Amino acid sequence: MRNALWAMSFAVSGVASGQVLVTEAFVGLSGPDGTEDWFELTNFGGSAVDTAQFFYDDDSADFSVAAPLSSILLQPGESAVFLIDSGAAEVAEFEDVWGSGILVGTTTGGSGLGQGGDGVTLFLGDGSIVTQQATPAALSGTLQTIDFVGGTAQASALGVNGAFESNPFENDDLNPTSPFLVTLVGSPGVIPAPGTAALLGLGGLAAIRRRR
Repeated sequence: MRNALWAMSFAVSGVASGQVLVTEAFVGLSGPDGTEDWFELTNFGGSAVDTAQFFYDDDSADFSVAAPLSSILLQPGESAVFLIDSGAAEVAEFEDVWGSGILVGTTTGGSGLGQGGDGVTLFLGDGSIVTQQATPAALSGTLQTIDFVGGTAQASALGVNGAFESNPFENDDLNPTSPFLVTLVGSPGVIPAPGTAALLGLGGLAAIRRRR
């Protein structure tokens, strides 16, 4: 995986009036991860967007190996998490860790997000890039997800931008003391308020609300 850091791309080509951005990612841990790698998409546009039109690759940005996303009709202001190369069992594992009430989709056959620095690239079916976002190595492999709300990558912090603590799961690498339980901090399912897309472009932050 390359360690290049990319500027966030805000232009969305051919997606009606939707403006879809990557707003969070989880790239795994040392030892058991609790969930598969995932990224979150948020629709900042004024109309619904079907995520089935999108294809995912990592920082290689190679459309020839990009994996299709499952279909979620993402309403304006709505967020959904996509588990990489996953199915129903992995969705259930995600809900065990993060709880229910979050829109969860999957990709099929996509490359995982490496902890040495990686990224999310989202394509349309014609190969044009919708958006891409780096996952810096310095923020990888920790008990915090990577939060992009505000325009820069940062480690999620409890209570900041809606981040909350996950349910515990076993990881004997990061907690060598029985029963080896750890928790994550992140904000999957948190929905930035209307108007946040413009503020993202300016590096600002609007209020957020969490879907329960």
